[in-house]
Amino acid sequence: MFRKAEKRHILVMDDAPGIQRILTVHLQKDFEIVVKNDGMEGMEWLDAGHSVDLILADLDMPNLNGKEFLQIMRASNFYKHIPVIILSAESESGERIDCLNKGADDFIEKPFNPAEVLAKIQVILRRYKGLE
Repeated sequence: MFRKAEKRHILVMDDAPGIQRILTVHLQKDFEIVVKNDGMEGMEWLDAGHSVDLILADLDMPNLNGKEFLQIMRASNFYKHIPVIILSAESESGERIDCLNKGADDFIEKPFNPAEVLAKIQVILRRYKGLE
């Protein structure tokens, strides 16, 4: 008898309940979703020993914003390997470039098409799986 493959885990960090709901509804078929309201909650959850395959982080969050979170992740030997996609309503290309230069794997502008988010997640996870 074959065991069903375990779903990969995604951490969603966004302080907007509507975005949390949209991402959860559209991604839960393919992934186990954990939702946190900001970067500080996300870091505390990771520091408690939880592991994820990918993180979706809003750029503009209270307590610890997406860019600050990204800098902590990329400086950490424990977390630097985890892919991070930044979500933002910011359409300024300088902000996108800054996030990508700080180590984001992608930058998705809000409002977004959930199918596009799913496709980008799958591409990134395939790429990371190939590096293992």
